[in-house]
Amino acid sequence: MMSMNTKTNIRPLNAGGARTLEFNNRQEAYQRKVHLRRRFILAAFMIATVIYAMVCFHQQYNKYTTASASLEKTQTQLASAKTTHQNLKQEVKDLGDESYLEKLVREKYMYTKDGEIVFNLPGE
Repeated sequence: MMSMNTKTNIRPLNAGGARTLEFNNRQEAYQRKVHLRRRFILAAFMIATVIYAMVCFHQQYNKYTTASASLEKTQTQLASAKTTHQNLKQEVKDLGDESYLEKLVREKYMYTKDGEIVFNLPGE
């Protein structure tokens, strides 16, 4: 490609030709300037678009990680609640059994059956 600043071998024959060559040179310089300006504006627009997309992605990623952590915490709480529910359900079922109630009362309130002797051992 030829350098933009090189002179051509074309010489005007008269003043009108000189004005035409000068006009053409100014027109080419203006076109280069406009083209350069358009490139700069396009590059600035692309950079702004990429930055905007990165900010949006980062915000969405933060929302995702927060929601994911919240989901894990909620699932842990749900599992704990299910376990507690099962234990309480079993306890209600056991409280309906008379032999379990007798055992519970003897352990908790130190009651004994008729003729039964209770030995308290140290460490228990």
